[in-house]
Amino acid sequence: MKKTMWAYFIMAVCSTLLFSSELSDRINLSRLGGTTRGASESTQSYDNPAMEPVVEAYNLQNAVSISVQNYRGSALVEIIGPREVRQSFIEVYDMGFDMVDLSGLRAGNYTIRITLGSAVYTGTLKIATYGR
Repeated sequence: MKKTMWAYFIMAVCSTLLFSSELSDRINLSRLGGTTRGASESTQSYDNPAMEPVVEAYNLQNAVSISVQNYRGSALVEIIGPREVRQSFIEVYDMGFDMVDLSGLRAGNYTIRITLGSAVYTGTLKIATYGR
């Protein structure tokens, strides 16, 4: 179990370093009724049950990467546009990561909504060209 957690931790650190480069743009997420860091959502983490969930999203050229930390349970990711919707589920065990493919989506502004139990995080995603 500890080896698995360390592997996830190393993957998250490497992903964060990779996605924070020039190839990606961070999507500013806010929790409905607050911000992602100031929310008082209780989690079921073994280490510290009072830790807040940390939700991050990055816009890559043709995908969105989602990172969820300090949370246990299912996370629903929705990318909602004027005519299209993409959905993805992540099973999070203290830390989870997923990529949502954007290929085939039309250019325009999209709302990204990440639901963790009763907490909802939203942000705006802009797709400049078809499929990118």
